Amino acid sequence: METEDVRGKKVPVKGGGVCIYCGWDGGDQGLHDEHIVPYSLGGNTELLNASCSDCESVTSYLDGYIANAIFGHLRVHMDLQSRSGHPETLPATIELADGIRAIDLTTASHPYFLNLPIWRPPGFMIGKQISEGFGEPGKFTYWYVPPDIKSAIGLTDGEIARVIDTSPPHNLSTFARGLAKIAYCNAVMKYGLDGFRPLVIPDIVLGKYPNIAYFVGSDPRNSALCGTRFNNILRHQISNSNDPFVWRQRCTGQGNALLPCHLRSGRQTQGRRETALTKATSKTVALIVPMLASQC
Repeated sequence: METEDVRGKKVPVKGGGVCIYCGWDGGDQGLHDEHIVPYSLGGNTELLNASCSDCESVTSYLDGYIANAIFGHLRVHMDLQSRSGHPETLPATIELADGIRAIDLTTASHPYFLNLPIWRPPGFMIGKQISEGFGEPGKFTYWYVPPDIKSAIGLTDGEIARVIDTSPPHNLSTFARGLAKIAYCNAVMKYGLDGFRPLVIPDIVLGKYPNIAYFVGSDPRNSALCGTRFNNILRHQISNSNDPFVWRQRCTGQGNALLPCHLRSGRQTQGRRETALTKATSKTVALIVPMLASQC
């Protein structure tokens, strides 16, 4: 597969001069630059003069949703670029012997979760009929517990606590639209507006097409992601090493299942949380948006 390093590039739109989403020239306000990957997720590649003000407000919302609702705590832990800066503390929900408490902890001492949806392949890719919704998707859950958690929450020897995932369910349509935006911008950067057939992807991005799951989903080439094909009920668990303080993953058929993480003593190799998550995420977020290359 051919790859190209586009980090940091500012790319004019081939065949541009109009908004890549709606085709308007932008009027008196003109056109605005568009980040391909959200700035708040480390993106620094831009399409120049790519979106009108109306469409930019839509894509800014999608970028913000992905950054905050999906990857919010992870962004802080990885110290990704932010225009407003990161908080010094983050909330955690801990169940102790005397009940459940919400505790603010410094980033270094903060346990956190990352939930990512499991989708079937896009119906377009596998010859399915068009239908609304994503069915009953499962999710991948990653969680991390820092090595100093016992002292951070004041546990004494023999006490047991649980870290509780209180993440709200994701808006799958909004998440999928944000992914479609990233995929579409990549295609525009590579081929230009006249170099491929975008089908209804711009309308998906703008929220004008309801059957999103027909075009956005998991890569069918990775259908054995959890050791079997996607089924209605799917359970799987992996660990990166024998070290108890590493990223762990659980794959379930229920998208809003409570996932407790019991605290134990142990050690962690410096920097493992970022490395492990990067490896795991690259395998599990295999989501695609089909678009047709033009033959002309």
